[in-house]
Amino acid sequence: MIEALVALLIMAFGMVALAGIQSTMRRGSDQALQRGEALRLAQGEMETLRDYSVLSAEAAASGPAGTRAYAGVVSAAASAAGGNTDFSVTRTVTDWADPVVGQEQDQSPLREVRLRVQWQDRAGNDQFVMLDSFIARADPALGASLGLPASTSATRRPAERDVSIPVLAKDLGNGKSVFVPAPTATVAWVFNNMTGTITGVCTVAMGTLNSSLTAADVAGCSNNTVGYLLSGVVKFSSAAMPDPAQPGGTAWPLDVGIVNSRLNGAISAPVHQCFDDAPTSAANTMAFVSFNCFVEPNSATPRIWSGRLELSGLNLGGGADAKKVCRYSADYDGNGSISNTEHPENYNAVSGSLARQNFLVINAAASCPAGAAINPANGVFVNNSTVQQQPR
Repeated sequence: MIEALVALLIMAFGMVALAGIQSTMRRGSDQALQRGEALRLAQGEMETLRDYSVLSAEAAASGPAGTRAYAGVVSAAASAAGGNTDFSVTRTVTDWADPVVGQEQDQSPLREVRLRVQWQDRAGNDQFVMLDSFIARADPALGASLGLPASTSATRRPAERDVSIPVLAKDLGNGKSVFVPAPTATVAWVFNNMTGTITGVCTVAMGTLNSSLTAADVAGCSNNTVGYLLSGVVKFSSAAMPDPAQPGGTAWPLDVGIVNSRLNGAISAPVHQCFDDAPTSAANTMAFVSFNCFVEPNSATPRIWSGRLELSGLNLGGGADAKKVCRYSADYDGNGSISNTEHPENYNAVSGSLARQNFLVINAAASCPAGAAINPANGVFVNNSTVQQQPR
């Protein structure tokens, strides 16, 4: 009997221990389940914050339902159920600042996010998980560029067209664009989007807007010529020491045209037609004049033209209002010469359209400013060097 009682006592202790182990395992299993659910909630909340498609709250409000904005990445609190308990989700968002001494620069486009998910386990004890991360303010539209193949050209192609095609030209959706060169023009030029070559000259009513033209409007004249565009702007300065980066002057009446080239003797100027939006008097507030020229090349292979681009209608002689014409020009590619795209004094064998052939008009007593070469380290991102073009 005594032996049986001792055996029962030993067995009882074993059963109690086993029950304790089972209880501990059950509690541990609950905690693992709850911790996994809390971590899932925290990660999901963080990814939801990163999943913004616009930057401003206004853009989100005007977009489709459910549109998220970076502006919505702010502190907040919420609750959620799951894993046989209730969770409290607290989101703390602060603008991140550089802590380095002497470099206390506000980094508002970068926000620090802390997510804390808290709950009570089966025993009534508080448990929590916490995630910290940063969310950058980057326009989601820029992310689309990552899916585009690398271009063989270092120059960006606006609207997937040749860079020489004016931005205001209307894309007709058939591989061509149409452009009215000036408000007073009665012609429209049709461009090949890939090459930038003008393949058609159409007659339109004065005042026709680019946006009003359709492919049907220019179908009958879209393949009646071959020509190249020559375009740019003319800026003005009346300062004794002109600043080519910010001239600050107002426009003068002028005209733009192509004359004989001075290279290799006198190469005859090509057939061309130029338009500009210059004012009719010096009393105006225009900061610059835009010009666009249609230039007809020869019939050789490749088709080329040579000539000299000059301004007329200005006093380039003497007197108080005498002017000097400088051209924005430099060896931008560093090959040791001024190519046609870099706005030379005389164009030679041009075989394509040219844009950004810009001028600066200054007082005759001033000198054409040398400007500065590109130097990103010093905040100079554009070469504004100029060279005298007229009088010569």
